[in-house]
Amino acid sequence: MDYLGVVLIVATVATAFVVIARRKALQGRRVRAEQQRQLTLAKQAAEADVSAFGEELGRLAGGAEVDAGCGDEYDRAVSLHQRAVAALAEAQLPDDLCLVTEILEEARWTTARLVARAAGEPMPSRRPPCFFNPGHGPSARNIAWQHRNVPACAADAGRIEAGADPYIRTVECDDRRVPYWEGGPGYAGWARGYFKSWHGSRLIADIQSGNA
Repeated sequence: MDYLGVVLIVATVATAFVVIARRKALQGRRVRAEQQRQLTLAKQAAEADVSAFGEELGRLAGGAEVDAGCGDEYDRAVSLHQRAVAALAEAQLPDDLCLVTEILEEARWTTARLVARAAGEPMPSRRPPCFFNPGHGPSARNIAWQHRNVPACAADAGRIEAGADPYIRTVECDDRRVPYWEGGPGYAGWARGYFKSWHGSRLIADIQSGNA
């Protein structure tokens, strides 16, 4: 093979490597951009939850619950809220938000006990969060809805029994609001944290994977 032929082969191989490298770089940028987009959207949902729980703590601080010998539980709820705030600030990927909502699930269970104790009521049983909106806190009971048996808070269960729609948590997806279980894989980490302690249920597994 003459010198010119060798040069052409080397040039062809080098060009192929450059094209492949550019394609990989472009694909990598697209993947990172999509991850950032999903993180931004899921983080908005988590921020709303953390903020809502902070407002709930503010209302409890000015109420009779904390004055009724429930200060320790209130302090624990405040500590959990602070941990959720820190976990939210540290989240770098959509799946990192699992820790935020796992903490919030424990925090809402803590405030449910606090409210029951202050009212002199029996301690509520530990149950999964409300399916329709995990931010509603622990569910009160299961109820049939769209051919499924789902955990629901007392308010949503009552609405369904009255023939009304439950208060479904929606999230942003493709410039529209959809039920959170239709939000796609970007919200899977956010949902998984709320239901992390509740395994063995097909419904819960679907929620955690974003396929409910």
